[in-house]
Amino acid sequence: MSSDIIPLMRPDIGPAELEAVTRVLQSGWLVQGKEVERFEQTIAAMHDLPYGIAVSSATAGLHLAYEALGIQTGKVILIPSFAWPSAANMAVRCGAEVVFVDVDPLTYNLCPKDLKSKINLCKKNNKTIQGLVVVHEFGLPADMPAIMSITQEENIWVIEDAACALGAKLVSGAVGTFGAMGVFSFHPRKSLTTGEGGCIVTKDPELDAQLRSLRNHGQIIEDGQRKFGTCGWNYRLTEFQGALGNTQLERYDAMLTQRKQVASWYHQHLSDLEGLNLPPLAESHTWQTFMTVLGDTYHRDTIIAEMRKQGIECSMGAFAAHRLDPFASPDPEKMDDCPISTRLLNQGLALPLHAFMDETKVKRVAQCLKACLAR
Repeated sequence: MSSDIIPLMRPDIGPAELEAVTRVLQSGWLVQGKEVERFEQTIAAMHDLPYGIAVSSATAGLHLAYEALGIQTGKVILIPSFAWPSAANMAVRCGAEVVFVDVDPLTYNLCPKDLKSKINLCKKNNKTIQGLVVVHEFGLPADMPAIMSITQEENIWVIEDAACALGAKLVSGAVGTFGAMGVFSFHPRKSLTTGEGGCIVTKDPELDAQLRSLRNHGQIIEDGQRKFGTCGWNYRLTEFQGALGNTQLERYDAMLTQRKQVASWYHQHLSDLEGLNLPPLAESHTWQTFMTVLGDTYHRDTIIAEMRKQGIECSMGAFAAHRLDPFASPDPEKMDDCPISTRLLNQGLALPLHAFMDETKVKRVAQCLKACLAR
């Protein structure tokens, strides 16, 4: 990659990770061994929970979470629209009906007020709600106290899609610990990466047992004998992925500190720019993405193209799932029932954020963006 190009993302892989992966490859034990076990235990301990279940991706983790909670055909799962569509995709594949909830325009996270509105709408239409998936978008914790108050009153289970938010904490607890399960991702765009990969955390021993069986073809071990208690999937994590994750966990606090510094620099150099809204500079944020929101007079895709011409890679922030082909309604009124998500889809602009960003690069991005918006 040219030194003149500032990429949107770049995985933080160094000599220690290469050594760890090489060691595992030379060992001959490549799947679901001691490295994965240590990785699971460390992730669980980070959240003061007894169980961590490593899986091949966060999407696989969401699938298993639905299955373990007994998702029922035709029942409603509530999901924020402004998010990667994994949670919605898996809910549909499990036979559920998805009802999308709008998000807050400043935090990009699920809006408790709209959650209550969508619950009431489901009741009015005689639809039974089974669960809610809360997405901690881009690494910023959602308003879990308010959300849990609503779901407990309505007797709705909660899964936390914390794919972007490993290490994010509220005063009342770490993300991933409020609902029945929390699901994390280790895709290359995340703060910590194992290439692909994910982990589910829970405090429930029965869910832990189900998840471990379901991720490994439905296997259980009884009296030292291998049995198949149910039909499962192959959602296991490899040993070299576990080794990669373990190495990154050893310096994860420093990795988060660096990402927070980059976000702080962006605020310093962009806060005076009219026509651009910045994400909140919250201490709890883990900054998987730094997504700004352009004013309505700007064409976001044109800005992305102009920035690329200057050697700076930017992108949209996330999708509004209620506008995607598999979920879009032919009813024009329903097409607009998550207007904030739609606006963020059209005007969200993600700027480069990774371990190799320094203040000089941040200044360059800021100056280029100011020039593009001034045209």
